[in-house]
Amino acid sequence: MEDGDDKMKALDSGIENQAYSFEDIENILSPLEFSVGGNWEYDHAYFDHKLERNDEEYAFIRIPVSTEIGTIGEKNAQIRVGKPFLLVHRFEAGIDHQSISGNVQAGFNQFQAPEDPDAEVDDSYVQRAEAVMKKVDRALLQ
Repeated sequence: MEDGDDKMKALDSGIENQAYSFEDIENILSPLEFSVGGNWEYDHAYFDHKLERNDEEYAFIRIPVSTEIGTIGEKNAQIRVGKPFLLVHRFEAGIDHQSISGNVQAGFNQFQAPEDPDAEVDDSYVQRAEAVMKKVDRALLQ
């Protein structure tokens, strides 16, 4: 039985394809409530921002980054930003959410771009994500 479904929506941002030091981007995104998601690898990671988490769904903004010089976590590592996206995972009714938390966490920790960048996502999440990304753009594109 499936535990739910994932919907993803690509987000437009001026930070896409920009290069930063890992330390700089982490220091700028942290006050905006972004953190490096679990299961990062030496050459790629996601900065995640939680929009919603309740008994029915999780919603996160993900900003993918990949290294050009060094490894993730090194202060002097140089990274390039990928296309940010909104990820929403909805649970099916009647499923024991605690028993599938490992599967849900694994879904959030996958290092891949959205398979369907135009998947339908609730407009309220899109609006909230776009507002957060405006703050991100202002902070990183100064």
